Amino acid sequence: MNKVKQILDKVLIVFSSLLLVSMVVLSSWQVLSRYVFNISSPGTEELTRYMLIWFGLMSAAYVFGAKKHIGILFIREKFSPKVQLQIEFVTDIIILLTAAILMVYGGIRIVILTSAQAAAATGLSMGVVYAAILVSGICIVLYQIHSLMSYKERKREVIL
Repeated sequence: MNKVKQILDKVLIVFSSLLLVSMVVLSSWQVLSRYVFNISSPGTEELTRYMLIWFGLMSAAYVFGAKKHIGILFIREKFSPKVQLQIEFVTDIIILLTAAILMVYGGIRIVILTSAQAAAATGLSMGVVYAAILVSGICIVLYQIHSLMSYKERKREVIL
């Protein structure tokens, strides 16, 4: 399972990086085309907005996998290592259930409901945009399963 986590980490980092670079290029092109060439580029703003949605959700999934979410760290670090581990276990279960129900199940439902709708400027299916919720949810579920599977090992480290 560690190999799956490492691969998922790399995929999310590369994908998020590509999205970030693409957003910078598209935004720069939009400014350049509008103010220098005096032409409009109607689809770039919409495409950049959709890329931002994907970037935010994929980056959030990576942060959950790295266990660096600020809300979780802020509370957990106030306790002893043994209590921290117990809080982490309960938190992992809550996150797993929330991601599975809201993001995976809800993501499937919203992709099905919006796949026939098209974006105004680009004509892109809104199902593709909302698929970011589903993909991010699947990644978070995989990360939480990995974390729960390594719980016994972390518990031994804390006891020693």
